[in-house]
Amino acid sequence: MRNLLSVAVFSLLLSPVVLAAEPAASHSAAVHDTAVTHSQGVLKAWNSHKVSIAHPAIESLGWPPMTMNFLQPQPPLAALPADTPIEFSFRQVDGGYQLIALSASQQ
Repeated sequence: MRNLLSVAVFSLLLSPVVLAAEPAASHSAAVHDTAVTHSQGVLKAWNSHKVSIAHPAIESLGWPPMTMNFLQPQPPLAALPADTPIEFSFRQVDGGYQLIALSASQQ
């Protein structure tokens, strides 16, 4: 009985050390894929924080055609007028998708 009690006490004392060594998953520290995606579209609206773009389906992400907002990098990209056909690149960041490059389409 004494050995059983010693083992139980030893196990309780050692358990915080073992638990502290285990990696924990944290949703707040999620790592995003930093892959850059390229597409084309039509610029719909522009401000210093976001750009609204209508784009065709982006198959690599499983996205249907849609109009969506992309975050501006800081400092913001140079403005273009609404309804300009564009080519753009973006990546996923905390809080959404951020533009990396945007230019008027040469077509």
